Amino acid sequence: MQISDRPLAVTNSTLSTLIAELGTECLKVQALVYQLQLPSLTVNQQAEILAELLAATVHLHNHCDEDFQTLITEEMENLPDGED
Repeated sequence: MQISDRPLAVTNSTLSTLIAELGTECLKVQALVYQLQLPSLTVNQQAEILAELLAATVHLHNHCDEDFQTLITEEMENLPDGED
C-alpha cells in the first residue's frame, strides 16, 4: 500500500524511507479501525482485527523510536530560516 509515488520534501533518504513506511503503516491502522466499525462482526473477526491492530501498533511504537525522532529533528534544523 503506497501513499504516493511523489518524493517527500526531506533531504535525508533514510528519513524519507522511514516517513513513507510510517504513512503506509498508519493507513493500515486506519483500515483496521474502519473494519472494527463494521456491523455484525463475528467474535473471530474481531479477534483477528484486534490482533492485527496490536501488531501494527507495536510496529509503530518501534518505528517511532529515538533515532527516527533524531532524524526528524536534524531535518528541521537544516531547514532555511525565515520562509513563511
